[in-house]
Amino acid sequence: MLERVIDASVAVKWVMKGESHRGQARKLLRESLAAGIRLIAPPLFEDETGSVIQQQVFFGHVSISDADKALRALDRAGVHIVYDPRVKERARKIARQFSQRRVYDATYAALAELRGCEFWTADKAFYDPVKVGLPFVKYLPNYQ
Repeated sequence: MLERVIDASVAVKWVMKGESHRGQARKLLRESLAAGIRLIAPPLFEDETGSVIQQQVFFGHVSISDADKALRALDRAGVHIVYDPRVKERARKIARQFSQRRVYDATYAALAELRGCEFWTADKAFYDPVKVGLPFVKYLPNYQ
């Protein structure tokens, strides 16, 4: 089965109105599902997406009701959480290799590398330094 790693920066765009590149994110979701591509993410995905949406509530950008709708929609999207004990070590190496301040984004990249699939992100700060060295990392605004 074909797989694609999706990070929180892409998934939140599926369910939150007003997000930049929302149309491309939703197209990526639709086309992945239609093609039978399984969307996967590491365990931190659930906390990260929840935190992004909670931050929108905290700052008064969305209501609790809208946040709850967004969280239910994310659950329905069917991103499969994949735990692989090798990810942790590889993520640390990727973060160091590309001078990343945090390991979060490298965790998604490590999972994609180990699974032999693409990793889609909307995080330009992560994408720019890794795009040449990790060609399986794809940037959402480039999705056609």
